Amino acid sequence: MSDQTTQENQNRKAEDETRAAVEGGENIHETVRGITLEALSAGHLDMQKMQDVVHSVLRGASLGVQEMDASRAAQTLREAMAGVDEALAKSAEASRLAIEEAAGHIKEFGSQDLKRGLDDLSVLENMFLDTVRNIARDSDDTVKDVLGDLAQHACITGTSVGAAAKAAAETLIGRLGKIAREDVSSGVDTARQVGTTISLVAAGFLDGIAETLKKTGSNKKEQ
Repeated sequence: MSDQTTQENQNRKAEDETRAAVEGGENIHETVRGITLEALSAGHLDMQKMQDVVHSVLRGASLGVQEMDASRAAQTLREAMAGVDEALAKSAEASRLAIEEAAGHIKEFGSQDLKRGLDDLSVLENMFLDTVRNIARDSDDTVKDVLGDLAQHACITGTSVGAAAKAAAETLIGRLGKIAREDVSSGVDTARQVGTTISLVAAGFLDGIAETLKKTGSNKKEQ
């Protein structure tokens, strides 16, 4: 099975699970966050992967509210969007950890990987809100209005992923600035293997974060 087919299957699974969670109506924020984190941490973590996962999860949520009245649909989508937002914030944290680790092994990763990772952080919030708007545009009137309003409100008040990405970038910018000025052989960049890219390392960190959140949630339910 190709990587593309595997990713498509994972996206479809995330969409179906989100739709079922939304229709079930319990712990939507936490459940959608978990679904999103699981999908994001499978394989690798780059911008295209994040955009595809966010689109799948939000599409699942929009399909799940089709039979709800406007008020319930609005609250449900608000919770689902918050779950995705929080998962993306955790992905920003994982990316920061991966970039920090890569910065200590510059000859293995290459300076271009580090710069690309930082660039991805800078557009993470815009990707999230653009995807919300795209789902809204392709949905029926109720979902379109609700998601449009949520996206507009988030633009004004900010998002969790926006705050996390900004904090991560500010932490990294000084170190990457120094690395960018160093003379790193271009041959190192072109010779690096796919298995050692930042996106794969970030997915590993995110998987650990997801497991920690899962255990924390289980402990709360047991109390």
